Amino acid sequence: MKPSPELVLNQAFAKIAMEMGPALPAGYGQGSATTTAVLLLMVAQEFGRAADVRARENRVMRALFSDAAKSVETALAAKLAAAAGVRDEDLTIATLDRVNGELKMLLIELHVWAEQKGERALELRILRFLSEAAAARQVFLPAM
Repeated sequence: MKPSPELVLNQAFAKIAMEMGPALPAGYGQGSATTTAVLLLMVAQEFGRAADVRARENRVMRALFSDAAKSVETALAAKLAAAAGVRDEDLTIATLDRVNGELKMLLIELHVWAEQKGERALELRILRFLSEAAAARQVFLPAM
C-alpha cells in the first residue's frame, strides 16, 4: 500500500484532534494540539489542488492583463502585456506561488488604475476574479 499524502495528513489530523488533543489538560497544550490538527487538515486539502489553483489563477490573471493592456494608456500597459505573454513552465508549488504573488501585485496596480479612471467593468472583473480565487482556496472543516 502506498498511502497518499492527503490520507496521511487527514489521519494525523483525526488522531490529534479526536484523541491526543482532548486527552491533554485544558489550556495551552490542548489549544496547540487543536491548532496543529487544523493546520494538517488545511495542508491535506491544499495538497491535491495547490498546483491547479495557482496555475488557473495565473492563466486568468494573464488573460485579464491581455485584455486590459489594450485600454490602459500608461506605462502599465507594457507591464500588463509582458505579463500576459508568459506561460507557467515550472509547475512546482514554490515557483507557482512566487509567480502568483508577482501577478497579484500587478493586479493590485491595475485595480488602482481602474478605480482612479472609473473603469467599472474592469473593477468588477477583478473583483469577480478575487472572489472566485478565494472560493477555490476555501478550507472545509469536518463536523465534529
